[in-house]
Amino acid sequence: MAGGTLGSLINKQALANTPKEVLNRYVFFIAFIISFSGGLHGANTSNISGILAMKDFATTFGLSTMSADAKSNISGWVTSVIVLGGLVGALTSAPFNDALGRRWTLMLNAIIYTVGTIVQLVASGNINQVIGGRAMQGFASGAGTVTGTLFLAEIAPKAIRGVLGALFSTNIMLGVMLGYWMNYIAVLHISATSHWQWRFPILFQMYPGLILIAFIPFMIESPRWLVLRGKQDQALKALCRVRRLPEDHPFVVEEYNDIVNSVISEKEIAHSTSWLGLFQELRADRTLLRRFVLVMVVQLGFNFSGGNSITYYQTSILSTIGVTTTDGAYLFSGVYGLMKVLAVLVYAFLLSERFGRRNMLLIGSSVNIICVTWIAIYLGVLAGKNQAAGWVAVAAVCLFAIGYGVGWAPVAFGLNGEVFPNRMRAKIMSLTIGMQYLANFCLTRFFPNMVANIGSYGPFVIFAVMSGAILIYVFFALPETKGVAIEHMDSLFGRHWFLNGVRKPQLPAAHDDAAALPADTDEMEDPKREFEHVDKSLA
Repeated sequence: MAGGTLGSLINKQALANTPKEVLNRYVFFIAFIISFSGGLHGANTSNISGILAMKDFATTFGLSTMSADAKSNISGWVTSVIVLGGLVGALTSAPFNDALGRRWTLMLNAIIYTVGTIVQLVASGNINQVIGGRAMQGFASGAGTVTGTLFLAEIAPKAIRGVLGALFSTNIMLGVMLGYWMNYIAVLHISATSHWQWRFPILFQMYPGLILIAFIPFMIESPRWLVLRGKQDQALKALCRVRRLPEDHPFVVEEYNDIVNSVISEKEIAHSTSWLGLFQELRADRTLLRRFVLVMVVQLGFNFSGGNSITYYQTSILSTIGVTTTDGAYLFSGVYGLMKVLAVLVYAFLLSERFGRRNMLLIGSSVNIICVTWIAIYLGVLAGKNQAAGWVAVAAVCLFAIGYGVGWAPVAFGLNGEVFPNRMRAKIMSLTIGMQYLANFCLTRFFPNMVANIGSYGPFVIFAVMSGAILIYVFFALPETKGVAIEHMDSLFGRHWFLNGVRKPQLPAAHDDAAALPADTDEMEDPKREFEHVDKSLA
């Protein structure tokens, strides 16, 4: 039973060759703590719509006396600045990771995030202080997204890398869900005239930062980073500590040698890991370029599905489709967040292995398109005229959460780590996650303005049209990546882009399911084969 449930997340062959000591409490503890870097992104995104709608917040910061246009602009900046900060954080995270290491970079992110939360918590009357605090939170969460996923990949045993990696996306959705429920608790139990009705949900946002600050000092540094810095002895000790095995154990010796050989190979071909080398490879290798374009489009699809906009503006949207009581809207938001968490867990533990990533993305995206189309029709034609249609729209929001949780939400992050070679994954991830934050910022910033200028139905029409176009592209361009080793990814993208998703590729005979793990950063590909096209292009 366990094998069937966890099969999509566990490398079964590696598990058979893994000593039981490796699957110890300490490695699970480290992974659990690192996964709160996902919480940095989730905890501050969902409850801002509810906070903006609270009476005392509007009175304290002057929103209640603003014109509709001015209020839309301020609401847009308060909500979207966190995404703009995340874009900057993601794009600038690499130098910090290289200089400070994974552990202390994550600690720095947690401190910045916590200070940003405090800045908002003590604000009184100055909306720019709230915007500044959220910008700090955004920077820390964007950088934490990159650092956390890298750190998890580098300390996780190969056999359970999928299981530990799933903690990250689960923590994002958990933060989203808890944010909704904190709003509901505040509205239910704290007076609408009290500053603490909006300060309590902001105070809650601090939890992932405090957990990281409290426990990071007890964690090891990434052995891979220590080897990169020439600290081989420390790297070996850190590896032994997290694996709970002696230095001369064959398992430790093999893994340590893999890390050292990987670092040596990357240093020998330093041009390929520079930004210039990356762009030279994209120009020279068509299969790599197709992968890069595909992942960039997937990041756009992740945002134009409407998932982030619904998360940020949940309370406002619910009021337009018939959920008008204050506590009812906040309660519904909490249920919506819970459904997202459950959908991601069901995808990770059940659906991914049985149906594959491609099929689940196509199914989830199709469900989302149907849902946003109906919401657009309701808001544009039926709002206020048909109560039954309003409840169908409410059901569409719930169904959207399920489609999003099994489609765009897990695939958008997972595809980054699956389809690119080890040596360039960090840089490409900063670009693709940066694209995600950029698209997210544009949509989040101008969502209130779109509603004000073209009507509440307008954004959902855009989501439906864009999602439809992206779904068609994904259908033709995205092959099934489940069970395909990283060194064989070029075989999946060897045809024209419009054939890669519809024709089954011929994989090398040596291919086996157990080799494929999304974030296998310390498993070396064949250096000769991997860099052959680069050497030719630079010759």
